[in-house]
Amino acid sequence: MSAKDRGKKGKPLKRRTETKPVRTTFPVYAEGKSTEPEYIDALKRLPEFTEAVSVDVSIEEAGATPMRLVESACADKRRADLDIDFYWCVFDVEFPQNHPHLDRARQMATDNGVRLAISNPCFEIWLILHHCRHAGHISTDGAIQLRRELDGSDGKHLDGPLYMKLADDAVRHAQSLREKHRRDGTEFPDDNPSSSVDLFVTHLRQEVRSAMENLRTATHP
Repeated sequence: MSAKDRGKKGKPLKRRTETKPVRTTFPVYAEGKSTEPEYIDALKRLPEFTEAVSVDVSIEEAGATPMRLVESACADKRRADLDIDFYWCVFDVEFPQNHPHLDRARQMATDNGVRLAISNPCFEIWLILHHCRHAGHISTDGAIQLRRELDGSDGKHLDGPLYMKLADDAVRHAQSLREKHRRDGTEFPDDNPSSSVDLFVTHLRQEVRSAMENLRTATHP
C-alpha cells in the first residue's frame, strides 16, 4: 500500500479486543530496486515483526538518485493528507564516482525531518558487515565482488533468513566503523567504508518492541 493510499484509507486495523491500535508507518525511499527492498522484506518477515501488527514498512520509490529520493520523501512529508510517522531514505554514495548533490540531499533531509540510511560506497558494504568487520577503503565494484564471495550469491538477490541471523553483527560492525571515523576525524563522504543502515534497523526494532508492548497492554489491561 502506498503512502497516498494510506492517506486516503486511514489506518484500519482491529485486534480481538476490538480496539484499534495506531499503526506506525515507515515509508522507505530506496535507491536499489532489488537488494534493498528484499532486505527490508526479510526484516518484515521476522516473527517479532509479523506479531507487531501496528508497524507498517513499505517501499514507496526505488531506483532513483539520492536527491530524487529525498525530494520525493520531503514532498510527501509536507502533504497534509498523509498519516505517516517516519520517513526514511536508503541510498549509496558510490565510488570512485560519487552520486551528485549528496550534501544537498543530506541537508534537505535534515531540514525536513527525513531520516537517512546511507552506505558508502554502496548497500553491499552493509551486507558485508553481516559477515565481517571490513574497515578498508573499497570501491563499489569491489564491495559487490566481496559480498558475492561472502554469501555465494549472484549479487542481485539475497538470502533473507541468513542475513537476519547475522543482523546483530552488522549493527555492531557499523557502529564500530562509525566510531573509528569519528576518532580519525573522517567526515562524509570520505567515510569509506561505512553504513548507517544500522540506524534504520535499530529504529524499526524499537518501534516493533513498542508495538508489542502496546499490544500486550491492550489485550491484557
